[in-house]
Amino acid sequence: MSIQELLEKFNGQLQANSWWKKFTNSQFIQMMAVFGAQIIYAAQTTAERGLTEGFISTATKRSSILAAAEDRNYLGHLITPSWGSVKITNKTNEVIQLPIYAEFLSNAQLPYVTTDVVIIPAGHSVVVNDVRQMEHVNVSSAIDAEAPFYTVMLPRDITEETVSMDVYVTENENKTLWKNNPLFRLSRGSSQHYVLVYKPSEQLGVRFGDGAIGKMPKTGSKVDLDVWCSRGDTTLTQGQKLTPAGNIADMNSKIEVVTMTPITGGSGFESTEETRNRAQYYVAYDEQVVWGGDYKYFLNRAVPGMSWISAWGEQEQEISTGVKLLSNINTIFFCGHKPGYTQAELETMIMTAITAIPNEINKKFRYVPTQEEPFTISLNALAKKNVIISDARKAVQEALQTRFGRDATTFGDSDQNDVEAGKHFSQVQVKDLWRVIEELNLFISYELTTHDMKTALQLNDFIYLDVANSTFDINYL
Repeated sequence: MSIQELLEKFNGQLQANSWWKKFTNSQFIQMMAVFGAQIIYAAQTTAERGLTEGFISTATKRSSILAAAEDRNYLGHLITPSWGSVKITNKTNEVIQLPIYAEFLSNAQLPYVTTDVVIIPAGHSVVVNDVRQMEHVNVSSAIDAEAPFYTVMLPRDITEETVSMDVYVTENENKTLWKNNPLFRLSRGSSQHYVLVYKPSEQLGVRFGDGAIGKMPKTGSKVDLDVWCSRGDTTLTQGQKLTPAGNIADMNSKIEVVTMTPITGGSGFESTEETRNRAQYYVAYDEQVVWGGDYKYFLNRAVPGMSWISAWGEQEQEISTGVKLLSNINTIFFCGHKPGYTQAELETMIMTAITAIPNEINKKFRYVPTQEEPFTISLNALAKKNVIISDARKAVQEALQTRFGRDATTFGDSDQNDVEAGKHFSQVQVKDLWRVIEELNLFISYELTTHDMKTALQLNDFIYLDVANSTFDINYL
């Protein structure tokens, strides 16, 4: 409401009262109209701002976006720990066996653990390929009273470092591992299921059922949250010593531990924008996997950091290979690439994630190693006179590596004809190479030639640009 409109309303009200009538259109009433209009403006602005926070697509506060994501039962990917290899030397005359999750400390007091049992012969060294920057934390909670949808939350500082979590419930001294079942799908009153929740307070927790969908833990039960925590993106360089700690602290004089590779490659929680965008499409997806796109979406969340992923079924497999096999029936095939990880390591991560999917129709899952098909280019360009040749070459190489290299996160759009035919190749296209170079605005003119660039024929063909072996001939006119 404008000042003039409010002034007219005030004057109209004053005319109805014999005593206040004399103040009609006075300076006092004019100032009251200005004051009232400012109050109304502030209230309208606050209401409009609050309205935008009620929609995930327009919200600006992280807490609002997390609240909307929780309404959709969406949970972003958790911390990914840094990992690498270490060499463990046995300095004794006896065989040493280290338990799974043997603990070590770096000079910076960061904890590292092995992920399997390690046996070290007397006087020998063993290379352990999977050591992760993690530590175990237990959070216990006693249930004072049985209640529907009882929720246990982790403290915020632990949530910020959570990699994974196992949930144990002890009833009558019987401790059992309960299962995460998103949305309590197909849960019954006796199902030992829970769902993960992530509150706007940035706390991760577990919510149990109400006795109809999911079992309610009984009064007096104890809930143990066994949490693996990590700092995420950290780096420990090659050749650094680690000190035995925790469950193997007494091994300090018996073994020597040195990093063989940098221990790095971790990542943190989803960013606010990632959560906003992914949560908007989560309701339709709902952790159910039926189509190839569903599996891609699921795996990109379950195994974050993959730069390329492909999923297909028996029909696509037989069209691709031209061979019909009984072993293809009801089989879902996967292949992908994750920077810094071998195919064997990625296969383990993908197959572990897939086992969590409800498999009511007895699907089989098979990982197919990627068939790498790198190609190179030759770029002959005339640079603008205000451009430094070395800078232009570096800029072009970095732009192409980021968009189309082996560890790129996108390889161009699939051809529409292939999509309509049921194929979902992520194929680098020449027009995309031209577009990226053109966007740099460095050259007067240029010619681009590709070498050994193939069209993806097999569903596991991984085609990318080999920038290192490409040639870039840049000169002035």
